[in-house]
Amino acid sequence: MEVDPKRCVSCGHCEENCPVGAITLKEEGRKKRPSFSDRCVFCNLCSNICPTHAISAFTQTVEGTVRCEACPVACQIQEGFYGACQRYVNRGGVLQTPTPLRFPDRETLEAMKRRAILSVPLVTGVGAGNTYPDFVPAPVQVREEVEGVDVVTVVTETPLTYSSILLKIDTDQPIGKEGAPVIWKKKQVGHVTTEQYGSKMISLGGINLMKTDANVLLTRLMVRIANKERFFVEVEGGAKLELQVGETPIINGVPAGRMKVACGAAIMGIFGGELKGLADEIIILDSDITGLFSEGHVGRFLGLRPTGIRPPGRFASPGRYFGTPGEGWGGTTVKDPLEAIAQYDRQKIWPGMRVLVLEVTGQQAAMLEADEKGDFHRIPTPKEAEAMRELIASNSEPALTSALYMGGCGGSARAGTTRNPIKLTRAVQRGEIQLTVGGVPAYVLPGGGINFMVDVGKMRWRSFTWVPVPAVVAPIEYTMEHSTFVEMGGHRQALRQLKDLKAQEEAKWKGR
Repeated sequence: MEVDPKRCVSCGHCEENCPVGAITLKEEGRKKRPSFSDRCVFCNLCSNICPTHAISAFTQTVEGTVRCEACPVACQIQEGFYGACQRYVNRGGVLQTPTPLRFPDRETLEAMKRRAILSVPLVTGVGAGNTYPDFVPAPVQVREEVEGVDVVTVVTETPLTYSSILLKIDTDQPIGKEGAPVIWKKKQVGHVTTEQYGSKMISLGGINLMKTDANVLLTRLMVRIANKERFFVEVEGGAKLELQVGETPIINGVPAGRMKVACGAAIMGIFGGELKGLADEIIILDSDITGLFSEGHVGRFLGLRPTGIRPPGRFASPGRYFGTPGEGWGGTTVKDPLEAIAQYDRQKIWPGMRVLVLEVTGQQAAMLEADEKGDFHRIPTPKEAEAMRELIASNSEPALTSALYMGGCGGSARAGTTRNPIKLTRAVQRGEIQLTVGGVPAYVLPGGGINFMVDVGKMRWRSFTWVPVPAVVAPIEYTMEHSTFVEMGGHRQALRQLKDLKAQEEAKWKGR
């Protein structure tokens, strides 16, 4: 690795972040300069993060090393040393994994059967109502033997002030900056949160917003979303959204197309064999990671030579460039496919050289060709390239809107089940009691309390309602073995046989 002494400011970023501890700052005159040990694997991380660009990228092959092809970084590892990820070590010129495979213990058939039985409540909380004050037994508590297991389910429709909605919007189009307020009826009801793979995320609700004068609006909106009804919100400084759980998101009046199957660079890994030979260079535009075929891992594997072309975006690792979000191709700022070629060396370009530009979701494709002067022009897309576009599109799922309802079971959601709420809480945490919401299994967050999330898309329509407290009313079910019910101090006097409850319901609704 080469260091430009005029640019180096001895900041220590390289030493602090070197994944293999190969860099130390050593005195050199009046300043400290990076010094590289034999541990160096030439991953070029130091070059990428140097704020003054003092460290040159290393592109040569080092004798006596083994090149790792497990990721795009392509470490060159010397005998006895580890790669940057610590997953591979060079032992005798062969890369080996230093960690043995782990084989988990399997549950017994009996334990699996028990868990499966308890995962389905005897009755759901939808329509059950609730009791008040909190210490009064929950309205529906039933018991029945199922496949030899003595099962109890306790249900209630519980008002939950501590609740929120996490929206997942499948799109590569920008909706707004992370942290930007989300507005409904001129009130803030949430914010844009951390983007996930192929999806934008919005957090709505939560106790802090419930303490504002928007709490009634917010409660109504959360119930509307959880009940899978259509709604409209706007991101401050961003997009206008028309959304409905289970339906295609509409962003600024335009339906989202498809959700990418992988980032631009990873699509090249998936379809490398099909991409080879379609053009002299291929660029797959992606707002997250744009892929450059010849320079990346797949290109090396297929024996391609880098063309010197660079797409827009900041270099991440060979063949991978961080995209700039926009409303163009692949959710980037590229509106014209010619803009996909941000830089190139005219000395390396030849007349007739072709560059295929694709969107990460396979919605668009363009073929570019160089003329005698080294300038690129768009030409008709060959049928083979169009077939490639269709292949990528067919592997990209239709864009959908999804929602997780998140809540915390407080006093009313616990006291009606037991006189010892802490025993209920710990039994849920241990998995002895299964929590469902409207009959759908909920994921209980680790740590204290009973904080859960549930996919409302799997719930029956209009499972939620609200009360002017204000609070969302959610159908909660606890299902357990009868022995657990007794141990936690359940309200045994309120327990009924399931067959009796069914008979009562049939008589109640007969003829209506």
